[in-house]
Order: sequence, then structure tokens, then C-alpha cells
Amino acid sequence: MYSISQNKKGVQMNGTEQQTERKTISFVLLFFVLTAACITFAALCFFQTESEIFVKHATLFTVLACVFLCALCALSIVFLIKKKETLAKTMISVYVFLLFCLLVWFILLKTGFFEIIRDAGSLQSYIESAGVWMPLFYILLQYLQVVVLPIPSLVSTVAGVALFGPFYTALYSLLGIMLGSLTAFLIGRKLGNKAVAWMVGEDSLQKWQKKLKGKDNFILTLMFLLPLFPDDILCFISGLSSMSFLYFIIMVFLCRVLAIATTCYSINFIPFDTWWGLCIWGALFIAVITAFILIYKNLDKIQAAFAKRFKKKK
Repeated sequence: MYSISQNKKGVQMNGTEQQTERKTISFVLLFFVLTAACITFAALCFFQTESEIFVKHATLFTVLACVFLCALCALSIVFLIKKKETLAKTMISVYVFLLFCLLVWFILLKTGFFEIIRDAGSLQSYIESAGVWMPLFYILLQYLQVVVLPIPSLVSTVAGVALFGPFYTALYSLLGIMLGSLTAFLIGRKLGNKAVAWMVGEDSLQKWQKKLKGKDNFILTLMFLLPLFPDDILCFISGLSSMSFLYFIIMVFLCRVLAIATTCYSINFIPFDTWWGLCIWGALFIAVITAFILIYKNLDKIQAAFAKRFKKKK
């Protein structure tokens, strides 16, 4: 009987190990595919962009992109080998974000969008021909970006600054994103867990509910301030939590104003077509990724430190 029980356990362990191995192989293949796709579209964008810096240094930028993406792929595989599944999934999100940005860039190049915005007269004519519909469409896009569309807000903000300038982009974005945030909160508050799971996916909802369980409102506020955290999901989860509606409105408004204004005016003042501008954007990107990983991994420690300090003051 003892040997039969041992054999059963051995079979179960072998089955689990095989399943884990297949999952790891699938992740590795996915990273290779995402890396190849990002390199391909990066090269296409660099060689087709008519900006002076890209015309002169397209090959250099392509080589740097290859090195960066291969390093990102290697880091992702290291996370898999060390069984850091959360970090590996975070790297997938980073890849998807990069690929989405490159696809948007490529589509805009192919449709001649940059030719329109390069000339002030053409851009003005383009916006005037659209009339009031262009701002309304943009506000709707920002609203849907929070509630249903998996579009990174940075991408839509870049397009908005090119069309409307930083001030009106910030104004339209704030209106659309605030309406979307309030809608997401009310869906969570009024319709409950099932509705939110249907909107954002059961796995995503459970993952972030587990991560935020027992956390203070301070942690949610911190997440809203920083990029890469899923603001749309956090709005839904805030509705499911005990957070008051008034606190949510004030917190989201202040965080959104700060984040949107910073993004809009940064895009306007830090150019993408100079070497120093690209260096600054690269440094900001690395800083944001680092901050995201550190905060995500240390949420419990941050919560404990904040609670301890608050108690001392009290």
C-alpha cells in the first residue's frame, strides 16, 4: 500500500513538473515572438521616419533597439527560470505596450499623419475640417480607454498633443478620463464583482484584489500617481472596496490632473527627434519601469511603513 501511494505521488509530481515545463516553454516562445515583432516594427519605423535624426542614424537606432529588446528578453527568461512569475508577466505587459506604441507609430507613418502635423497650416485645416467632432471624438476615446479599450493613455496623449497642443489635450483628456474613472467606480459600487470581472477579466480582478487586500487608500493613491499601474482596473476595484465616493473623486481628480499635465507638457517640451530628447525619454522610461517593479514588489512594506508613521503621529 505504501509503495502504491508513493507511485501515485510520483506520477502527480511528474505531471505537475511537465505542466510547469510546458508553461515555461510557452512563455519563452512568447518572449521570442514579442522580441522579434518589436525589432521588426522598430526597424520599419526608424527607416521610414523622415525626421533628420532618424534619417542620419536609423541603423544606429535599430542596433540599439535590438540590444535593448534582446536584453529585455534575456531578463524575462531569467525571471522565468527563477520562477518569478509575477515579474515575467509584468515584462509581457511592457512588451505589449512597446509593440502597441510601435504599431501606432507605423500606422501613423503609413497614413501620412506626420506630414499633416509637420505643417501648421495643414494641421489647422485638418482640425477645422473636423469641426467640433474632433475634440468630442478624442474625449470619447479617452473615456473608452478607461472603461473598455486596452489602449495605453500615453499613446492617446501623444496623438492628442500633436493635434490640439498640450493645454487642450490636457483639458479634453481630463474630461474623458474623469468620466471614465467615475463610470468604472460606479460599475464596481452598484453592479458588483460579477460585472467588474466581466469588464476586466476574472484573472486580472482576482490578481489585483489579492494584491490590494488590506491595503490603505494611500497605496491606491500612489498607484494612480505612477504610470504602468492599471488605472482602469484600480477604478473598478476602488468601487468594490470600502473607499468613499467623495475620497475617490478628490483623489482621482488630483492624481489625474498631475499625471495628465505632466505627460502633455513633457511631450511638448522634450522632443523625440533630437539625441538629447531621446536620452531623456530613455532615462524616464527606465526610471518608471524601475519604480513600478520596486513599488509592486514592496507594497506590503510600504503599507506597513505608512501605517507605522501614521500611528506615531496620531
